[in-house]
Amino acid sequence: MFSDGSDVTIREGEIEYTACNCCDAPTTVVTGYFEVGELSAGWYTVGVTHDRPGHLPLVRLYIGDWSDTAGPDERWGLRVGIDKEGPVLLDWSEEEMTQARPVFTPLNRLQVLGSPVEPQLWTLLDKMLTQDSRL
Repeated sequence: MFSDGSDVTIREGEIEYTACNCCDAPTTVVTGYFEVGELSAGWYTVGVTHDRPGHLPLVRLYIGDWSDTAGPDERWGLRVGIDKEGPVLLDWSEEEMTQARPVFTPLNRLQVLGSPVEPQLWTLLDKMLTQDSRL
């Protein structure tokens, strides 16, 4: 990550209309980008499954260096569910972690809570939720 997150801006990206992986319900996924000046600090997706009250909106944050020359040790992914009480840091499944590791390092709750990444996570999440007009 290039900063503590306070100087990051949001650039809105694509919107995808798809089906939920587990139940085929209509799902909307928005993508956005974290930028510090002209540098990329990462990106995010937010998936919302419609007409399924039990499905939490799922946020995936991807931070670090996503240039072609960077490796998985320079890129991190985090998952956050949003419920009535606020954001909840989620763990990746073993299958998701196996698929992710060649591209980025998936971080679970215990790796984030109390670490230097935690304040960055909450700052970025707050910026994303308050500055992305689609959310």
